[in-house]
Amino acid sequence: MISDFNDFDKLFADTFGDIDRTTLSSIYENRLRLELGADESGLNRIEQAIGRTMQFLQYCFQEMPVWLRLILWSEAEEKNLEQAGLIIRHADIAFRQENAEYVVLYLNFKKVSEPVRSVITSIINYEMAEEPSANLTCYFINFEKPVIINVYDDRGMDIYSPDKRVMDEIFNKFSTWRIKD
Repeated sequence: MISDFNDFDKLFADTFGDIDRTTLSSIYENRLRLELGADESGLNRIEQAIGRTMQFLQYCFQEMPVWLRLILWSEAEEKNLEQAGLIIRHADIAFRQENAEYVVLYLNFKKVSEPVRSVITSIINYEMAEEPSANLTCYFINFEKPVIINVYDDRGMDIYSPDKRVMDEIFNKFSTWRIKD
């Protein structure tokens, strides 16, 4: 059972290895990059990116719990997330880690739901200069499957799993969204 960030970090390292905690782009093996908002522009692009992300997260998590590891890059971001609809106390498990440069929130939800959608909306809106938005990095994590998803902006997301079978399954299902590195 995860009860604090030390428990989380131990399970994370045991499951995924010693990988970068801020980006998946430096991983070359068992990583896939998918396109989110390519077919549209403006607000339609945002809607497509949010819709594709939700479809993908529903596929990966189904009815399983989802962990969010959110790096908030400024003091204002927690309030920005609240304005987007994320109520931290509604998480099934929530704790934080603070340092001089940023705050890390660890949130667990029983399944992908509206609070998760509000985080996705905040990420995608940030790069498109729309509101509500927040400057953050979020890993959507499933320890059971095991898989990590990092939506980096309206252009796309990176997916990583140490299990090649998981990555093959995702690749086969979402190959038409693939971005070639």
